Amino acid sequence: MNTFLDKLPTILVLGVLVGIFLSLRKHAPSARTRLWTYAWALIFLHFFVGAFETRTGTVENILESVDLAALELSGVVFVVSMIKAVDDRIKRLALLAILGASAAFHAFAVTFAWNAPVILSSALAIFFFGGAAYAVLVSPRRTAFQYSVAAVFSATGIWAVRDQIHGNSDFGILAILTLTFSLCGFLFWNRYPRLSPGVIAVSGGFLCWGAVFPVSTMLGTHLSSLQMNPELWNVPKYFVAFGMVLALVEDKSGIIEAAHQRERAENRMLVSLSLITSRLLAEKDPAALCGEIASAITGATSFGRAAFMLANENGPLQVSGTSGYEPHEIEQLCETASRCTSEKFKDVCQNGRRAGNNSIRTTEFGGGILIPLVSSRGSRLGCLLLADSNIESASESTEVMKLEVLATDLAVTMENARLHHRLMRSEKLAALGQLVAGVAHELNNPLTGILGYAELLGEEVEKPAVASRIQKLGNEARRMKRIVEGLLRFARQNNPATRAAGLEAALRDVVQLREYHLRKLGIQVEIDMPPVLPPIGIGDDELKQVLLNLLNNAIDAIEESAQREIGIHVTRRGDTVRVQFEDSGPGFADLSRAFDPFYTTKPVGKGTGLGLSICYGIAQECGGEIALSNLQPYGASVVLELPVSTSITAAVLTA
Repeated sequence: MNTFLDKLPTILVLGVLVGIFLSLRKHAPSARTRLWTYAWALIFLHFFVGAFETRTGTVENILESVDLAALELSGVVFVVSMIKAVDDRIKRLALLAILGASAAFHAFAVTFAWNAPVILSSALAIFFFGGAAYAVLVSPRRTAFQYSVAAVFSATGIWAVRDQIHGNSDFGILAILTLTFSLCGFLFWNRYPRLSPGVIAVSGGFLCWGAVFPVSTMLGTHLSSLQMNPELWNVPKYFVAFGMVLALVEDKSGIIEAAHQRERAENRMLVSLSLITSRLLAEKDPAALCGEIASAITGATSFGRAAFMLANENGPLQVSGTSGYEPHEIEQLCETASRCTSEKFKDVCQNGRRAGNNSIRTTEFGGGILIPLVSSRGSRLGCLLLADSNIESASESTEVMKLEVLATDLAVTMENARLHHRLMRSEKLAALGQLVAGVAHELNNPLTGILGYAELLGEEVEKPAVASRIQKLGNEARRMKRIVEGLLRFARQNNPATRAAGLEAALRDVVQLREYHLRKLGIQVEIDMPPVLPPIGIGDDELKQVLLNLLNNAIDAIEESAQREIGIHVTRRGDTVRVQFEDSGPGFADLSRAFDPFYTTKPVGKGTGLGLSICYGIAQECGGEIALSNLQPYGASVVLELPVSTSITAAVLTA
């Protein structure tokens, strides 16, 4: 009874500690805290059973075996909880089986005084040599610490097995207790390498706990007359217990502080992006701001690299802004993006492994998380590529979901900016159309008079020099008349509903018309066209004029280029026929002004600046569209989209 009362305070404290760790399992669930709870429950069992030892008979042997086995198993469970592979269920159970089963068997066998030195030695060999092997083989990347643990276990195992064979079990028991608890001090520091009160208390407490066993044995052997309070040996346990609680609180505080930091960073990111969005709404070019947006993302999230790739009108992606990439990585990214057509981009988005609601994990573009920029109309404007995250997957998913919302808002903003720019261009061209129509009509009458009088004077004058001057006057007047006709064509708005033209024949005639010039300049023209195409809702003459203008522009662009190639690709998409002209020239100097009347980059006297304006007017007149873009690293692309003839479409629907 006196023994129970003496140990009652310790039993009560340990009971409270078990209750605390049971509560911690609910608030911080993990394999480590679960094992800590089991280990403290075994310590509680060790003290509780020890309080009822009778020191006589079979019951005493049972209680003593449970006492010793619970203490040794608690050390084993602590060791398993400290390893880095504790979350790997197979590795965790394997180490528990190697150390726990052999230690428990040895404890029971020694307590009941089994005279089986070979079996007991085998149990110790499994414990020490199995632990040494596990320390070396648990990880493919072995460290000096693992080799040190293996060496200590092996050397101690040799000594313990030798003593056990000679009938001495004390050293084996002492070695198991000392090694397991002392090792926990090093393992805990290896797991939490920081100078915090909780870590110092746990690491130092375990080292002192492991030292209790050899020190108490030595004092009992050599200084048996020394009277010491038994509770002194329990002090390291309390340091370990309260240090563990403190370490968990420190981890929780660190997580909360990290969450606050991420929240502040996200707020900064939202502020930065809201300013950028305001600039987008103020008619800023979206592509010009992608670099700032990428920098804001890498500065406010865990992703170390971010890149925006926007889709050109003709399909391939173009890198528009990066952050965190090295120059050679940017070059490689640009090269990969230039090979990613709209169809390939669609396949990447559909076949990738989901990382969020609208994002995928991909191996393309160097790997990472890809968030498509999808407008409200469902069109893919490009993508945001994220890589090099330095946080856990759960927090990463939270960031990705927020960036998905940002990508959606950004895509809508970019689409609105593009639509606004297109609307402004249409309004400007419409106003210019009205202006030039009035001017053209006013110029037509005097030009007609000039041409008529020039012909009359040419017939009346006999001197060759004067006749030559009059002929030049007439030629310039006719040139002015052609310009006026172009202006009228640019400004007119007719109803092309009943017109139809064959694209294949018109394109063949246009190429044949410039065949001599193409051959003279050494220009290679590649035409890719389906075998069957429906008639297009445009007049034949107008179609030839548009195709000829686009072909002439491509020829003029590559006259000075080392590589002279023109590609013409024709495809059908639903009720629209798409004609794409690609050249190997320098590209457009200013895409925003390319459709403006009288704007030209050609030498004086070579171009009037009306070609693309007239083509745009004709395309708009028949319900089509023209889109311009520059290719990477050089070249230009003009995409002409024209509707299928309404009469043909109606016939198909009726059938």
